Amino acid sequence: MAENEVWGFAIQTTPSGRNIWPNQLKREATRRIREEGLSPGEVAAELGAHECLVRKWWVADRRQRGETISVVGPAFAEVNIEGSGTKDERTVSDNISAHSGYIHVGTMRIEFPLGISEADLMKLISVTGQLQ
Repeated sequence: MAENEVWGFAIQTTPSGRNIWPNQLKREATRRIREEGLSPGEVAAELGAHECLVRKWWVADRRQRGETISVVGPAFAEVNIEGSGTKDERTVSDNISAHSGYIHVGTMRIEFPLGISEADLMKLISVTGQLQ
């Protein structure tokens, strides 16, 4: 196994390229997030690790400290483009044309024309999130 050093910790790398992160390094990473206010992305960039991995450590650290980790609102949103899918999967209503789409966010339904620009759709979604 190959070995390199990050923050003074020895990181072993398996022949397949997988890093083996020592627990002391994980604790240091979460300490930097907690005490220094760094984001998981910033810590991941310093380590050369994926941000999702550092977020996983961060959540585990918070749970170990007794914090309750919860997601407010639905974890997924339904997206439907009218006229797509099979006949049984379609949910076309009389007041929506076949050239529109909608997104369900919680109990809200956002309808939009399919020709909407990505920037305008993002603004619409952002405003909707602020209303919840």
